[in-house]
Amino acid sequence: MTNLRHDRFRKLDRRDFDVVVVGAGVGGLTAAALLAQRGRSVLVLDRHYLAGGNATIFKRPGYEFDVGVHYVGQCASGGPLPCILEAAGARVKFNPMDPDGFDTLLVEGREFRVPIGLDAYRERLVAHFPAEREGIDRYIRFLQGAEAIQKTVQSPRQGLRGLGTHARGALTALRWVDSTLGQFLDTCTRDPALRTVLAGEAGTYAEPPSRASLALHAALMLHYLEQGGFYPEGGGQVMADELAASIERSGGKLLLSSRVTEILVENGRAVGVSFENKHLGPTTVRARAVISNADIKRTFLSLVNVRHWSGKALKRAKSWEMAPALGVAYLGVKREVFAKLPRNTNYWVYPHTDLDALYDDARAGRMTSDPMVYATIASLKDPTNPRLSPPGVVNLQLMTVAPSQPSAWGVSDAQVQSGEYSESERYLAEKVAFATRMKRVAEQALPGLGQSVVFEEVATPLTHSRYTLSTGGTSYGLALTPSQFLHRRPGAKTEIEGLYLCGASCQMGHGILGSMVNGVVAAAALAGREVFTDAMAGRRAARSAAPGVAGSPAPAMG
Repeated sequence: MTNLRHDRFRKLDRRDFDVVVVGAGVGGLTAAALLAQRGRSVLVLDRHYLAGGNATIFKRPGYEFDVGVHYVGQCASGGPLPCILEAAGARVKFNPMDPDGFDTLLVEGREFRVPIGLDAYRERLVAHFPAEREGIDRYIRFLQGAEAIQKTVQSPRQGLRGLGTHARGALTALRWVDSTLGQFLDTCTRDPALRTVLAGEAGTYAEPPSRASLALHAALMLHYLEQGGFYPEGGGQVMADELAASIERSGGKLLLSSRVTEILVENGRAVGVSFENKHLGPTTVRARAVISNADIKRTFLSLVNVRHWSGKALKRAKSWEMAPALGVAYLGVKREVFAKLPRNTNYWVYPHTDLDALYDDARAGRMTSDPMVYATIASLKDPTNPRLSPPGVVNLQLMTVAPSQPSAWGVSDAQVQSGEYSESERYLAEKVAFATRMKRVAEQALPGLGQSVVFEEVATPLTHSRYTLSTGGTSYGLALTPSQFLHRRPGAKTEIEGLYLCGASCQMGHGILGSMVNGVVAAAALAGREVFTDAMAGRRAARSAAPGVAGSPAPAMG
């Protein structure tokens, strides 16, 4: 995947930059690409050997598996994700999923397919739950009101018409904005199956209704219901590779396998970073600004010396709660298992309706005997990609919420710190048992799965933390609860001048699109608001000769 024309591992020709980006996730890559286009000298550092963070792949003989990209929304022409990529100099084609059921929910054996469009979604809900029409209508009005508010914020002149049409729903959305999904569902229905269907995509934000932000849930549902689900042709790594290549075309630099050890602060201002690279040794670079796309708690409590933060900022950072982590089984499965499943859909399999039990177990460090399972079939989403699996075999991933405590996986903190955990017999046995439980549940959607697996590899939260350095192995950053959503999440600017944030824990939310928009916001905070308006409109900037960062005097480069 590495571009051979650019050495991303051994070579660094300079030691001063306008901007250093810590972490090559899609948020950091987006910010770097937009700034490099505008003439900023940019260095992106990441401890992994691939750029992309959660948008990377890993290979095994005959297979290629996506780490974190499974489907995204709003990717039709003019959608926000294609626009940002285009503005950042990246060209990616997205394949649409089944419009009549991009998600298929199986709740205690009952199937519900999620179609594109709020009207179609409502009709299908009523058809499945005719006795719950009144509560369903209340829920749909809420989503319509939330959508009207969202469009008004994005484009006030065009959005006001929709806001008037859906005034009742908008007032409901505003009234309940700081509530949990569960609190609002209490006003709609008591039917446990319907509640599970309405919260069926909870795994995309890893919280049960009793804890999930209602505003976040609405944004997530609207994200997918508007245009359905999409998958990047060639896999998630394509987005990262395109962004990385754009940075290099604009004169920026990526240096991988380079672990940042400190963000340097002098006189209240970020002035560079120190990092370790096995070819360069311990190295320090200076910069006019630093953007951290690293794990939010590590940024505040480890990468920046705590003496540089105010007591208020430190207290807040220590109190932040991270989202639960996920465990994944990467499988190769005989194609005959899928003979009767030609639809390009995801499967969400719920063996019971007690969603809280799953998350309670994960937070307490317990393994769940009957987990919810999300099944994603890359071979259906990207059928022309020959790298996914051998002939006659389908590329399938199963995942669920999993405990992040080492003890849950039969190893100690010391073993994790030393790296010895991965060879522990107990750890290997726990991984096999974890995958076995998921396969058993997934058989409800994929009969015969257990006897048809020809390849299996399991990743745990410990695996994820090893490669991304995320706190608790989470993929989603800060927990998406009412107390940590919208304005209660960190913005791009920090109290340290010249230090900016982007990534899944910032105000625009988690996931691929949220992280990329957070990257856009960080770039705009440095280089001017037009960066944001251009990016959201899909406009590439003409290269600027501006030598520094807007509104930021350059520190001495020593």
